[in-house]
Amino acid sequence: MLDGRFALADIDGALFERVINQMIDKMKPAKGQPWETRARRGADALIDLVRNYAHVEAPSGPDPYVVVHVPPDGPAEVAGIPLPDEMVESLRASAKVEPVLVDDEGSPLTRGRARAALPPKVVRGVRLRDGKCRWPGCDRRTGLQVHHLWPVSWGGGDEQSNLALMCVGGGTDHHGHLAPTGKYLLLGNPNCPDGLHLIRVDQLAALAELAADQARAGPVAA
Repeated sequence: MLDGRFALADIDGALFERVINQMIDKMKPAKGQPWETRARRGADALIDLVRNYAHVEAPSGPDPYVVVHVPPDGPAEVAGIPLPDEMVESLRASAKVEPVLVDDEGSPLTRGRARAALPPKVVRGVRLRDGKCRWPGCDRRTGLQVHHLWPVSWGGGDEQSNLALMCVGGGTDHHGHLAPTGKYLLLGNPNCPDGLHLIRVDQLAALAELAADQARAGPVAA
């Protein structure tokens, strides 16, 4: 049995109460059947509201909190496991990172201050601009993470023009299909609603060669 209490601000509370009361008043019993108590009808009304959003997929979970051990020599580790740059990068945009300097035996020497890998102001700007997953044709608005369009390990930066929201988990998981771990790149201008386009990573060499050929040929005569 789920039991709880909550409080709503004046305007929101009045709106909630009005909607619930209207739903309760419309819940008439079948002919010949007794009326349910008002409390029971109120619970049924609340469940009806919830069921209207039952198709909404839950978020993928809290943002990752990564404790990175940095030894004097060798790769950085998480929980004693050297992680490939691509895996760290896939978490980085939404993560809080706490660096820990360790000695040769792995014992912590000093801890850095945990902080978001991306400035919160930049993340808010991306979320306000996009509002949904930017994978072409996807309208999902839950379980979203910030993604670097051109991966940081390939030289991409943290500016807002190189960031976009992508869905994670929940049956679509478009973030997992994108470089550096996936087979696709999403390139273009994220500030335009239809400004991003999918390109397969294995097409990059051919596209670069085509661009070079066009540059060598010069402008086409009118």
